[in-house]
Amino acid sequence: MSDGKDLLRRLRQILNEQSGGGWLDNQTTYDWLYDAALEYVDRTGCLKDTQTITTVAEDSDYNINPNFLRLYLKNSDNNFYLKYNDGSNDHFLTWREYEDIYHENNSDSVSVPSHFSIIDADLPTQLTGTATSAGAATGGQCTLTDSAADFTNVEAGSIIHNTTDGSDGVVLSKTSTTAIVTALFGGTNDDWSSADAYVIQPQARYQLILDPAPSTAGHTITLKYVARPSPVYSDYGVYAFINPQMLVGYAAWKYKYRDREPNFGDMYYKFWERDVRERGHSVNQGLRSNVMKVNLKKRQ
Repeated sequence: MSDGKDLLRRLRQILNEQSGGGWLDNQTTYDWLYDAALEYVDRTGCLKDTQTITTVAEDSDYNINPNFLRLYLKNSDNNFYLKYNDGSNDHFLTWREYEDIYHENNSDSVSVPSHFSIIDADLPTQLTGTATSAGAATGGQCTLTDSAADFTNVEAGSIIHNTTDGSDGVVLSKTSTTAIVTALFGGTNDDWSSADAYVIQPQARYQLILDPAPSTAGHTITLKYVARPSPVYSDYGVYAFINPQMLVGYAAWKYKYRDREPNFGDMYYKFWERDVRERGHSVNQGLRSNVMKVNLKKRQ
């Protein structure tokens, strides 16, 4: 395993950069490591999560957890599906293009929907306020506390700005509806003092669309999905998958392209790509899960 501090060290070694040098900056490095983590999880499906949703009568739209990355469960016909329980029996709804659902315009609700789709939800409203107590930085992270706030819609990955000290950063986790753990960069202190003003843009989300809408409340939807990893932007943060040190090859590729050395960049990217393929194969063997299922039907 490697934490944030070790990932930065490994990247400096690969690029032959000294600690404290000005060419590498921590925020950019963490950004690119996170990009690599997202792509790795998307391609291997190594992180999974489940959301349980309770239906509301005549309501077809339901917000999905912010860490939703993509669907992965497929039936024998290679269609994505989810489980719908009506209180007595399980039903399996298959995915359908939203354009088809919209065009068909089913306005009458039914006992059990037949299909579902997933679309972008409206972007959550920005939050503003001021810290009501100090939150010193430790290991690159600090806690914003605002006793008057409601951080219900704020999750890991949301963007945050300390407009008083001029720092910008990322939400790492949520302690409560009034306290969140953050990582800040580029400001005067990169932490929180009492009365510091902030702006938060909560992370974008997806929305589940049932077709047609259910006529009964209290039914249960079970949505299984590949989960977005929580971002690592501090010394002791850790990605929740095996061998995250392979992410440094992706960051090295980005830095070499920024430095106008594409030949070196391409070399680092090839190492990264090879690792993703090799580790992705071993991950899926270990999980006994295929990223893609193919159903070959006999031609009539």
